[in-house]
Parts: sequence; C-alpha cells; structure tokens
Amino acid sequence: MGIATLLGAYDLNVFGLAAKQVLAEFGKPETATGTTIAFMRLGVFGALILCLMADVVGRRKLLLFTILGMALSTLATAFAPTYEAFLAAQIMVRVFGYTEDMLCIVVIAEEFEERTRGWAISTLGALSALGGGVAVIVFTAVSYLPYEWRAIYFIGAVPLLLLAWMRRGLPETQRFAQARASQPQRRTVHDTLRPLVGLFTRFPGRIALVIAMVVPFALGSASTLALMPTFLQNYHDFSPEMVGAAILCTGIVGMVMAMWVGRHSDRVGRRPIAALWLAVTIGAFALMYTTDNSPLLVVAILFGVFGLVAVGIQIEAIGAELFPTESRATAAAIRFIFQILAGGLGLYLHGAVLAPAYGFANAVLILMIPIPLALIPLFFIPETAGRSLEDIAAR
Repeated sequence: MGIATLLGAYDLNVFGLAAKQVLAEFGKPETATGTTIAFMRLGVFGALILCLMADVVGRRKLLLFTILGMALSTLATAFAPTYEAFLAAQIMVRVFGYTEDMLCIVVIAEEFEERTRGWAISTLGALSALGGGVAVIVFTAVSYLPYEWRAIYFIGAVPLLLLAWMRRGLPETQRFAQARASQPQRRTVHDTLRPLVGLFTRFPGRIALVIAMVVPFALGSASTLALMPTFLQNYHDFSPEMVGAAILCTGIVGMVMAMWVGRHSDRVGRRPIAALWLAVTIGAFALMYTTDNSPLLVVAILFGVFGLVAVGIQIEAIGAELFPTESRATAAAIRFIFQILAGGLGLYLHGAVLAPAYGFANAVLILMIPIPLALIPLFFIPETAGRSLEDIAAR
C-alpha cells in the first residue's frame, strides 16, 4: 500500500510541477492550468464506479486492476501527441489513481487496530509526501532530460508496471473476507448497488456531514497547492530547481511531521487535530500569496503544504472509519468525488473567472474564503479515534 501511495503521489503531482512546460508545448496559455486540472479531475466519476465494485468483489481484485491501469495510462501520457490525447490519458490516470488512493486508506483502516490506525494512515500520508518529493527531484532535471516533461511520466510508469507484477500475492483484508463470508453471493445489479443503497439508508447524516466538511475545504484549498509551482515561477522568479528545492524541503519535514500528527490524533482525537491544522493552513497560504518577503514566503510554504497534508490525513481517516466494512470503499468514493469536484470547480473558477478579473494571486485568496465553513460539520461528526470500526459503525 505504501509503495502504491508513493508512486501514485508522484504521478498525480507531475502536472502541477510541469504545467508550464506541458502547456507551452501544446500552445496553451498559463491561465489554462486550473481548467486543465479541473478536467483531469473528471476521472473521479470512473473511480466512484471502481470503488463501488471494491465493496462487491473485494479490495484485492480492484487493487490489482487499478495499479496496472495507472501504469498503462501514465505510459500513454508520456507519448501523447496532442493536448486532447494528453488530457484523456491524464483523466484515466486519475480514474485509477484516485481509486488506488481510496482503497489504500480503506485497506489500512481495516487491517490496523484502533490504537495505531491514525498513525498508519498518517504513514501513508508521509509516503505520499515522499512521492511528491521524488516528483520534485525529477522535475528539477526537466530541462536536461531527453524529451523533458515526457521523460518524467515515462519514469513514473516503469515502477508502476513492476508493482503490478509484485502485487500478485496481495491478500484480501480480513474484515472484508469475513463480511463476504457472512453474506450471500451478489450477482444482480441490485446486489451490486447494495453498498451504495445501504450507505444512504443507514448513515445519511454521517455521509452528509462528511460531504459538508470536504466541499468548502477542497473548493478553497485545491488551487493553493496545485497552482503554487506556477505562482512561484511566474511571480517570484523561481526556477524549476528553486521550486523543487522549496517543495522538497517541505516534503522532508512533512514526512516526519505526518507520522507525529497521526500518532497524536490517535491520542487526542481526529477532530481537534483537523481543526488546529485547518487554521494553520489558512494563515500560511494567505501569507504565501501576499508576501514579498523571502523568509516569510519559505515559512508560509512549509506550514501551508504540511497543513494541507495534516488536514487531509484526518479527513481520510474519519471518512474511512465512520462507515461499516460492506460500504467503506463506497463511502470513501462518495467523499472523494465531492472533494475532487469541489476542488475542480475551484480550479475552473480560478482560471476561467477569477484570475482574468482579479489577478492570479487574488483569485486564490478569494477561493480560500469558504474554507472555515469546514469547521461546522467537523463539530458534529462523531470522534473516531481510539474506537474499533465495529463500535463506530454500530452507533
């Protein structure tokens, strides 16, 4: 799960880093960055279907399928002849990559006990940060690599193909195997939709609270991170090497801090940790997009990037823990689809509406205004730290 998370993060971070180079080759303007990412995120609809299937046929089969799909679509990206082909390949990368992300969290939640579940999920977050750091390291050499940005995607495809072969012996999670054994075989369309129907009939309040939490957070935060490399290069004259160094340093710190935050959330709770780092994230990114002071800019990048990681880890943990095994992957997909669509809407509004009218940085700041609204549903969500999954689902 950790290797897949690392490689998936590498894959999903490349465009944010190399957007300037990719769009320039295809004759697209800088303002197309946000809208391009927004269209890529449409892959979340395919991920929803795959996650629904994971609650029917099992985690193992879907993980074998998605890692191979991510490898092949990443390889197709490296050879894309046109912008449209590039976009189509990247949408497919996200269909499989988003499913991988959600299922990795589900598997870890199901396999670890309550004392260490937050730490384990946070360790995946740390490995995700490492994957982003690897993407940064490779990106710093983009000007020297043969075929430039295309080589970055090719480099990402090779280990994914190797991992697909290594996964042949991956076991099914014990919780899903037990749940499957206690239920009749599902063969009809109605049976296939049972996890989705059960989710909305048994836990409508919980799923509504989770959606209400992720939508304002994703709407405001997606552009802060996705557009940061472009902002630093175009408005602070950062070279690709400087962007890489800045993000890499935050990634190294973030790896260590993510595991510490996860361990801490196992002790004091997911909700207070999420609320604390949400406030830190807002302040850090507001500073980053307004300051001209270089030391303050570095501090803002550090706390902003790690703050997003810390909040994201708590949201993922809560989203996986609140629901029973038979609907856990489906619930993760529902949460993720609203998160991705809200983030995509924010990126689209930035590139198509706000940036042309108010400027690049001001558009990011405007989109951050709804983020504090995420604190309201967080207050009503049951605390999940230190409780077994069966106990959480029963109440």
